[in-house]
Amino acid sequence: MNLVIEPVWSWPVVVVTAVAMVVLVLWTYPSRVEHLPTLSRRTLIFLRCSAAAILILAMLRPSIQISETDEQISQLTILVDRSKSMSTPDGPGGKSRRETILEMLAESEEQLKQLKELVDVQFLDFDTELSMTKVPENFADGNFTAIGKTIDLFREDSVGEHLIGIFLMSDGAQRAGGEDDVNPLAAARRFAEQLGIPIHTLVVGTSEVSTAGIDLSIEDLQLGQSVTFEKKTVPVHLQVKLVGAAGKKVRVRLLIEDRNGKREGESGEFKEISLSAEARPFRDLQTNKNSVTIPLDLSFIAEQAGEYKIAAEVVPDDGEVKLNNNRLETLITVRKGGLKVAYFDIPRPEQKFLRRLNETAKIQIDTQVILPGKFASQTKIDPAFFEPDKYDVYIIGDIPASVFEKSGDNILHELAMRVHEGSGLLMTGGLHNFGAGGYGDTPLARFLPTKLEPADPGSAQGASPANHINTKIQMLPTDRGNDRYLMSLSASNNRQTWEQFPKLGGATRLIPKSGVVEVLAETQNGDPLLLATETGRGRCLALAVDETWKWHLHGFESEHQRFWQQMILWLAHKEFESDQPLWTRVEPRNFSPLAKVSIEFGAQTENKIPIPDANFQIEVLTPSGETEKVTAQRFGDHGLADFMKTQDPGDYWVRVRGTHNGKSLGLPATARFVVDSRDIEMDNPAADPGLMAEIADITSGSVVPVEEFGSFLDQILKEGIPGEVERYRRINLWDGWPPLLIFILLMSVEWTLRKLRGLV
Repeated sequence: MNLVIEPVWSWPVVVVTAVAMVVLVLWTYPSRVEHLPTLSRRTLIFLRCSAAAILILAMLRPSIQISETDEQISQLTILVDRSKSMSTPDGPGGKSRRETILEMLAESEEQLKQLKELVDVQFLDFDTELSMTKVPENFADGNFTAIGKTIDLFREDSVGEHLIGIFLMSDGAQRAGGEDDVNPLAAARRFAEQLGIPIHTLVVGTSEVSTAGIDLSIEDLQLGQSVTFEKKTVPVHLQVKLVGAAGKKVRVRLLIEDRNGKREGESGEFKEISLSAEARPFRDLQTNKNSVTIPLDLSFIAEQAGEYKIAAEVVPDDGEVKLNNNRLETLITVRKGGLKVAYFDIPRPEQKFLRRLNETAKIQIDTQVILPGKFASQTKIDPAFFEPDKYDVYIIGDIPASVFEKSGDNILHELAMRVHEGSGLLMTGGLHNFGAGGYGDTPLARFLPTKLEPADPGSAQGASPANHINTKIQMLPTDRGNDRYLMSLSASNNRQTWEQFPKLGGATRLIPKSGVVEVLAETQNGDPLLLATETGRGRCLALAVDETWKWHLHGFESEHQRFWQQMILWLAHKEFESDQPLWTRVEPRNFSPLAKVSIEFGAQTENKIPIPDANFQIEVLTPSGETEKVTAQRFGDHGLADFMKTQDPGDYWVRVRGTHNGKSLGLPATARFVVDSRDIEMDNPAADPGLMAEIADITSGSVVPVEEFGSFLDQILKEGIPGEVERYRRINLWDGWPPLLIFILLMSVEWTLRKLRGLV
């Protein structure tokens, strides 16, 4: 037993502080109590000096060190990898790695039996967790190899044990994600510092895994531009790995997501990209090597604005078994430089107020005014309106189809072609359009989302009551439309906002032509007022009313402008580019399973000035349909959040809501990212002997070849096993409740005596 003193500061500082404390007490305190009786005076000085002595004791931090002899039985632990990569058949005679270890242990049974007479030999299987086993069995079903986490878990469980050594038997490759992905070398350093026990490593498997079968995979996918503009050629850089494909011709191609008819939270199907003069979306490869990695550059043209997925795929071979690594996906955002709208209508109030959208920076409306009534045929529409790539959106007001047809040059066929190519089409309410205007017999009939009944020759150009709602109506969002971008005017009380609008004088009667048409707005009686659909690349709307200008006149100017702007942006596939206060982004756009995804988000004013004190709520919709809440953290004038639950492959949708001073900041901001359909453990099951050698070196262990395991055990037996270990235990004399209690009692008694003598 020894007394150990470890002062809180260096010895000179501690001595000076202690002397100063004692001198201060003896110099200042006696004069304050010199008028008291002798016993009281000496008692108070003693109590004050004793309190100072307790403080000096705490500065010295004394402890008693007791040495003890540990005679408990020694322990030797053998950690055996049971992850799926241990089923790789690259051992002698085609044996799996796990079988190789079991055969080695069986051949060393005699040496192990002798060791068990001297020490406790313990077997533990591991993948991401440790499990005790009497004898390792021939199975390898663990999802991941978490060597670093295994070392940490064993270290935590082995404090106080009489360990003499550890054997770590594995292919040595760390394959884990998320919280299981602990750095093996850092874990080995912690193990060496705390326990000082050697880890002997034994590696099975080869670092160059060959296979009898064929395996084609995309190893890496990088877009030259993750944000680009429409009609631009986008380069794509790939790494393609071909195993077992010698002499075969392999096609590598790009695929693009088709989002027609898809809502937020839904993924679209992939389709092939056609070859063009400006782009090369596929390429055929051929090699004479059994295993080769080939860098490859492909390209495609961003035809359509919006956000959608791009995939690189090696077309699967007929004899290929593992297909989940044939494809990698990422996301691209395609923007337009500006948004141009062609608007055809008669002179009426709706046209006047709609043209105010020209005051925005993004929208330019070019209007073709059509003379009303019998003078309509005298207006000739310029065919230049319908040239390819000239306009993003076409709006048709209260004019019949005959106006387009009399203009010649097959204008409606050209307009139908533009919609098919991706332009948006909106037809508003009126007396002389839709079915009553003769559009049921035109090429636009297949695009418009409403049934188009043949015009009644006996009616005054469609004025039949059967075609119209002739009572005052309130335009309201449907249950589906209340959550859609087109109808969202308030994030917190959207329906109440719509209910405040003035009623309109009537509407065209619309009937959805199929089940895929979405009804986004209706009257108070349930009559459809806004129908939406996607046909080909184009988006189409049918709006039954033509008096939304009344909202503007009754104090809802901003809501009127916002509603029309959202319709036009949606028709042009540019709803992701609206000037919303909230924003969010995820970079990169695709991740490996179990990866940590960083989500960045923030809020800004109309002038793009950040709102640093906004409050955010973040949630992520997973591929399984579950919604996960994410904790937001402030970072400067924006926020960051880490999302860890990425074990499932597929599309993840981020939604960020925000408030400022208790008020909503508008529509939620959304972003999407992709988790690759990959098997971390088996995509590349190559062994890593270098890592195992570093672990052995850090812990002063040895790298033991499989064929020399028995000889290594013989050497341990020859050198002998120590039967007892000297351990040290410390009892702190300063850190605990007794010194604190004594200090409190001394000061309390002193204060009480001073109080009784009138000194307090």
